[in-house]
Amino acid sequence: MKKQMVIAILCVALAVIVTGCSKKDDSTKSTDGASMQDTGISKKLQEVQKAGVLKVGSSGDVYAYIDQATGEFTGIDAEIIKEVAKRLGIEKVEMELMPFSELILNLTSGNIDIICDGMYTRDERAKKIYYGDIWYTQGGSLVVQEDSPINSIEDFDPKSTIVGYTSGTAWQSVVTGWEADKLIKQTIATGDQTDSLIALQYGKIDAFLTDSTAIESLQNNSPETLKGLRLCTEYKDSEETLGHIAPSVTFDNIDFMKEINKVVYQLREEGFIEKAMEKCGLIPSLHMITNSEEDRDPKVNIK
Repeated sequence: MKKQMVIAILCVALAVIVTGCSKKDDSTKSTDGASMQDTGISKKLQEVQKAGVLKVGSSGDVYAYIDQATGEFTGIDAEIIKEVAKRLGIEKVEMELMPFSELILNLTSGNIDIICDGMYTRDERAKKIYYGDIWYTQGGSLVVQEDSPINSIEDFDPKSTIVGYTSGTAWQSVVTGWEADKLIKQTIATGDQTDSLIALQYGKIDAFLTDSTAIESLQNNSPETLKGLRLCTEYKDSEETLGHIAPSVTFDNIDFMKEINKVVYQLREEGFIEKAMEKCGLIPSLHMITNSEEDRDPKVNIK
C-alpha cells in the first residue's frame, strides 16, 4: 500500500514538473515567431520589430524618395508609412530603390516588406499582391512643351504624335491604347519620371502622360524640373484612369496589412494625412478620401 502511495506521489510530482516546463516554453514563444493568437500582433510585424527596420520598395518618384539636400525619406507615401511604422513600434524605415516595373517582383521575392510608391489598385496586380486600404486618389496629367499645339487628346496628330510613358504604370495601357486606336503615331517607354520629362524637354517625344500628384508636387517643390513644359488643361480623366492609391504586401502578410490599415484609419481621423499632403506640396481637397468603408476598400483583392 505504502509503495503504491509513493508511486502515486511521484507521478503527481512529475506531472507538475512537466506542466511547469511546458508553461516556461510557452512564455518564450512570443520572442521567436509566435502566432498572432499568442501575441496579438502578426508574425510579420514581430519579424520587422525584431529586425528593427521596415524595407519599403519605391522607384524614387515624388511619392517616396530620398531628398538629396537633406537625406530625408519623404514624399506623401513615405510620410504616411514612416508614421505607421513609428506607431507599430518599428524603429526605422528604409527605402529600397528599384524600377517601378520591378516592384512587385522584389516584393514577392522577399527583397522588400511593402510597396509604397503611388501604385494604383489594379485587377491584374491583385493576382500577385494584396492591397491595403486606399490612401488617396489621383488622376493623370498630360505634359507637353510650352509651344506645343496639343492641349487635349483631340489635338493629337495620328501621323506624327509620339507619347511617352513609364513602364509598369497605369498610364502605359492608356497610352498604348491611344496607339491601338490610331490616335497617335507611336508610344515610347521613356523611363522613370525624371527621364521622361527630360525626353520631353529635348523633343524626343511630343507628350508625356503621368500621375497628376507627381506633377503637382514638382510644380510646388521642384519647378525647375518642368522648365519649358506645361500641362494640357483640356485633358480629362475617364472613370477607368482615376487612380486609387494603396500600399501592398504579399499574400502571406495580410494580417500585417490589416494592422497597417488600422493605423492609417486613425491617421486620417487625426488629420495627419491632410497635413502630410500639404507638407509635400499637394492640394488635399483633390486627393483626400473619407474613412468610409466604401472609400477605403480597394475592391480588387482576391483574398
